[in-house]
Amino acid sequence: MISIRATEVDNLVRRFGDRVRRMGRWNVSTDGSLEIPVAVVREAAKELNSRTLLDALAEIKAESLTRVLDSSAALLLIEKISEAYQRYFRELMSRYQDATSPAEITQLRDRLVHETFGE
Repeated sequence: MISIRATEVDNLVRRFGDRVRRMGRWNVSTDGSLEIPVAVVREAAKELNSRTLLDALAEIKAESLTRVLDSSAALLLIEKISEAYQRYFRELMSRYQDATSPAEITQLRDRLVHETFGE
């Protein structure tokens, strides 16, 4: 799990918009951090070519508040991570709905509760 502190989440939201909070589970009611499963980031990164991924990381790390266009690599990466997180959550829900083993049902239910409400 990748955890982004609330201050960093706020900085990213100022630069890239509210879509940042849709990249994972935003802990709005607790510490304001954002948690993104590593598998989600990996899946999103696979959808981008190497150059775009490097550009995205450079833009996200940049401290300057230069205007970022909607076609920027960073926004593309943020959108891909958001899409991958939505697929991850839907897949988790489908696995829960299809589960037959009581142990698996409990484990998946607990993961869904955690993804939805946090700890």
